[in-house]
Amino acid sequence: MRRSLRAGAFALLFLTSLAAVSAQTAPGPAPRRPDPVSRINKPAEVHDPPALSPADAVRSVQTVVLFGAASLLPVALLMITPFVRINIVLILLRQALGSPQVPGNQVLMALALLLSAIVMRPVAEKVYADAVEPYMAGKAGAVAAWNAGSAPVKAFMVDQIDRNNHHDYLTTLHERAHPDSPAASADPARAADFELGVVAPAYILSELTTALKIGFMLYLPFLVIDLVVSAVLAAMGLFMMPPTLVSTPAKLIVFVLADGWLLVADMLLAGLSG
Repeated sequence: MRRSLRAGAFALLFLTSLAAVSAQTAPGPAPRRPDPVSRINKPAEVHDPPALSPADAVRSVQTVVLFGAASLLPVALLMITPFVRINIVLILLRQALGSPQVPGNQVLMALALLLSAIVMRPVAEKVYADAVEPYMAGKAGAVAAWNAGSAPVKAFMVDQIDRNNHHDYLTTLHERAHPDSPAASADPARAADFELGVVAPAYILSELTTALKIGFMLYLPFLVIDLVVSAVLAAMGLFMMPPTLVSTPAKLIVFVLADGWLLVADMLLAGLSG
């Protein structure tokens, strides 16, 4: 009797569990797929971009102007620093030594940049104190900062032009820049009164002329060595031997013994700073 009750209870429990499992594993209704036609016919949602405020427009224009000014920095470096003079002098010195590839162009440009930085350091400090620092502190506007910063640079360029006796460059370019002005033939009272658009090209022309003069003076001692070597080889009857084969080592040893690099650098810095 008990055994039959136990068997019946066990069978009932087994059937109940089987029904529960069947209910859980029974497949439900298939998920409804979206209708592609309704998706195509559904109007697209268009979101209008937010309106650009005047402040954002001004900020965008300032960013474009800033990037444009940054692209002109190399040109400005050539215009307002003695880099042109120093680089040309070093290139002519290399040619006078008879070694057109040594030192390389990158070495000469790096040396010219470093020497230019030494010369322009006082000007840069004055520009920072008079223009950059007040502008960053909000004490001066962009126009006032530009006027305050360009004044020391223009004074430096005018001083170099006058020191090289090239004041006629300023007067000529001033007349060409203002041909229809009744005061075109009359020069400003002082050289510093010339506008920056006239001072910058006059400064470049002055630097080119001065660099060629210095290069000519550097060529003379090496030209003497070339003439002496050619005369000695001709006297010895060595007509088939290239003179540069002897003159180049001679010029190099003379230049090294005279500490030529230091002399040239000191001469350039003295001419620009003194």
